[in-house]
Amino acid sequence: MERKTSMLESIILFALISVTIVIFVQLKLGLQIPLLFSWIILYFFCLIKGIDFNALEKHALDAIRSAFVVVLILLSVGTLIGSWIISGTVPTIICYGLELINPRYFLPVTVLICSIMSLATGTSYGSAGSGGLAMMGIGIAMGFPPGMIAGAVICGALFGDKLSPFSDSTNLASGMANADLFKHIRSCLWTTVPPYILTLIFFTFLGFHHVGSGVFDEATLDSYRATLNGIFKIGWVSLLPLILVVVLLIRKVAAFISILMGALFGVFVAYFYQGRGFSEIMKTLYEGFTISSGVEFVDKLLNRGGMMSMFDLMIVIVFAIGLGSMLEYLGVLGNILDRITKRIHSTGSLILATLGIGYVTTAIGCNMAMGQVITGRLMSPIFKQRGVAPEVLSRTLSDAGVLGGTMMPWHTTSIFFATTLGVGYLDYIPYVPLCYLTPFVALVMAYMGIAVGTVPPEDPEPEASAS
Repeated sequence: MERKTSMLESIILFALISVTIVIFVQLKLGLQIPLLFSWIILYFFCLIKGIDFNALEKHALDAIRSAFVVVLILLSVGTLIGSWIISGTVPTIICYGLELINPRYFLPVTVLICSIMSLATGTSYGSAGSGGLAMMGIGIAMGFPPGMIAGAVICGALFGDKLSPFSDSTNLASGMANADLFKHIRSCLWTTVPPYILTLIFFTFLGFHHVGSGVFDEATLDSYRATLNGIFKIGWVSLLPLILVVVLLIRKVAAFISILMGALFGVFVAYFYQGRGFSEIMKTLYEGFTISSGVEFVDKLLNRGGMMSMFDLMIVIVFAIGLGSMLEYLGVLGNILDRITKRIHSTGSLILATLGIGYVTTAIGCNMAMGQVITGRLMSPIFKQRGVAPEVLSRTLSDAGVLGGTMMPWHTTSIFFATTLGVGYLDYIPYVPLCYLTPFVALVMAYMGIAVGTVPPEDPEPEASAS
């Protein structure tokens, strides 16, 4: 595709849009308006350059249409949260968790639970929106800061998503690099397991330090359990919706359908087991659960969920995906990436460039798939020419694409976690060591020549520009 911008124009556009977004984020004014304004910036750029804006807009709408399944998943997660609260699923998990989990080990246990759920189901979103949400309630009741708990949930959910053979991101990364799926997973272990172990040690230390500070109070937890028992029937029946979702996801039923089925089963449990009225249940699915129990923690925990809770995030996703697609169409992305690839002189610099490009494409596209697709298309010929195994490329796509979005406040992954778990970006970002350590480990291994497989070098035909 012919590029419609020069390098200087690309830098100016990218900088102008980035500064606009950063200013609004710093002022805590949300992302919807700056993302909308970015479309206006590109419109005036097209007027000045004589570019057909209708063609640009069509390219953006096509990208939004192809990614609309993300919007459907968000709606289903919002519905699921409301359903699982009114059905007693979340309150039951919290009550059992408060009885069974030692507060000293709560944070590493949270990482492990979310890891297992994500490995089994292949979805970090589903794990965070179900088990992760319940762990948030348990941890807040124990007196842990919400951002700290959210970090443990996110690290566990992303670890499983990155290594699960059922994950769309895992399959996409291996597919874009033409790597065998299980060779890709084995390769990912090298750069993911060491940071994961350090992450568990990090959260173990935080847990011991927090409990040792005297914040934990058993009497307070007893009052929380008593309040929840007074509002809901706490029992194994309320756990059936969670079990159903896990089974469906393991059987590779689409995430949207699995989550929606879990929400629907929650409706039956709420009606027949909890004795809630049909109108109240339907209102909860749309608007979220509301209650005034007289206990601040319980109200804060339970007053959430519903389709409406996801509307702001949906707007961000629509504008962000459209923006990334338009920047790609104009050649802004291609111009920036060309400058990076010219600096590749060794295997270490190859991995460094691939990570850098992965973060740039992820930042611009605001979704994991776009970052992996564009980076894979651009870097695959270079890996072939240098004789580096395709599973090294695929794991690097995963290192940047799956984990990178969590560190970008405007990215759909970051906004999803913040919205679903009820925390701010600045609250959780200090507590995601897995995201920081993984690229560092990947670079150290690349420069030292560890776990960098080789294949006979090729001289492939030049591929189409990523732009």
